[in-house]
Amino acid sequence: MAESTRTVPQPVPKVNARLLELYVLLPARCRIPIVRRAHPFAKMRIAIMGRRVRSTILVVDDEPGIREALHLVLDDEYEVIDAVDGVDALAALASRKIDLMLLDLVMVHGDGFEVLEHQSKELERPPIIVLSGLNNASTAATAMRLGAVDYVTKPFDEEALRELVRNALTSPSGSPAQTGRPGIHRPAVVLIGLDLGLYASLTVLLGQQCRVVRAATVSDALTLSDGPSTTLVIDVRSLGQATTMLPQLRERFQNARLVAIGAGDDLSVPWMVLPAPARVTHLLGAILGLLAAGRSFGGGYTPRVALMLDHLGTHYAEASVRRLASVVGGSPDHLATCFREETSYHLKTYMTGLRIEAAKWLLLEAGEKIEAIAVHVGLHDASHLSRLFVRYAGTRPGAYRRSVAPAS
Repeated sequence: MAESTRTVPQPVPKVNARLLELYVLLPARCRIPIVRRAHPFAKMRIAIMGRRVRSTILVVDDEPGIREALHLVLDDEYEVIDAVDGVDALAALASRKIDLMLLDLVMVHGDGFEVLEHQSKELERPPIIVLSGLNNASTAATAMRLGAVDYVTKPFDEEALRELVRNALTSPSGSPAQTGRPGIHRPAVVLIGLDLGLYASLTVLLGQQCRVVRAATVSDALTLSDGPSTTLVIDVRSLGQATTMLPQLRERFQNARLVAIGAGDDLSVPWMVLPAPARVTHLLGAILGLLAAGRSFGGGYTPRVALMLDHLGTHYAEASVRRLASVVGGSPDHLATCFREETSYHLKTYMTGLRIEAAKWLLLEAGEKIEAIAVHVGLHDASHLSRLFVRYAGTRPGAYRRSVAPAS
C-alpha cells in the first residue's frame, strides 16, 4: 500500500516592511533626487495585520519636488495623497475623508485662496495648513481669516512641520476660532528704515524662527498690527525729522521689544542700542537674544563668516563668490565650505535667497516693474529673475505679485 504523504507547512518568513519599499528616481528638473513610495504589497500587509488606520493628508501643490519632499517627511506616519491644483483638491475632498490638508497658495491652474474660500463655507472641513512661498503678513492674515489653522513659509523645517501636523490632527476642532489658536505663531520682527539687503539677510536667516517685516518709514510702520511677540528694530539715523514720531510709534507698539541703531541718550523710552552702521550679525544676535527671553545667543560665527554675512547684507546685488573672496580673503572653495559648515547654507544658494527676498519686497511694496527689479537685485534681466524666482519660491514673479490681490 502506498505510504501516505503529508505536506509540512513551511514557516512564513518575517517580512521587513523597509524591504517592501521601492526607490525611484525623479526627473532631473525636480529638486529632490530620490523619493520613497510604499509598495502595494506593503499596504496589503498592513491591512491584513489589522494595524490602525492612519490619518490621511492631502498635499496640494503644483511643484513635483515639494510634493515628493512632503512624502518623504510624512509617509512613515500618515497616508499622503496628492493634488496638483485646486480642482484636484476639491475633487479629492468630495470623494474621500481627508483629515488634514497642506495647501500651496500659488499654482499654475487656480490658487489656494479659491480652495480656502470654498472650504470656509463647509460645515465639516479638515484643518488646513498653508505651505507657501509667500512671506507676506497680509497674505498670511487673509489665509488665517479664511480658515487656515497655520501658515508656514517655504523652505520649511521638517521637524517643525511634523509638529504642526500632529497638533492640527489632535486638536478638537480644525477651526482656529474654536481651538483658540492665535493664527501665526511665529514672533514678528519689524525693521524700520533699514536697507533692503539687511531685510533680505534677516528674512533668510530668521525665516524659521520669526516673520520679518520691513517698513521703509515710521508712517508705514504705524499701519502694521501689534502683537505680544513683536520686536521693533529702527535705524534712527535714517529717520531724519521722523524721530519726532518715535513716541507715537512706541504708543502704537506698546508690547514690543525695542532695538535702536545709532541712537543717542535722548530716547524717551528704554531701547536696546546697537552701534551704527547696522550689521547683519549684530542684528541677528540682538533679535535672537530677545526671542530667547534675555538669554545670551550662543550661535555666533567665526570672524571670517561674520564678515561674509555683513558684507552680503550691504552688497548682495553685486555679490559673487569670487568677489567675496577678494574682500574677505581666502579661496572661493574654502570660503564656501566654511560658510556651509557654520550657517548650513550653500553660499550661492544664500546669495540667491537674498536677491529673491529683496525682489519679493520690491514686487509687493514698491510696485516696480519686473525688469527694473531684476536690475535692482543684480540679475541680468527679467528672464533671469523669473528662473531663479521659480526655483526658490515655487512661482513666477508676476504670479507672486497677483497672489496677494485677495489680501489687498
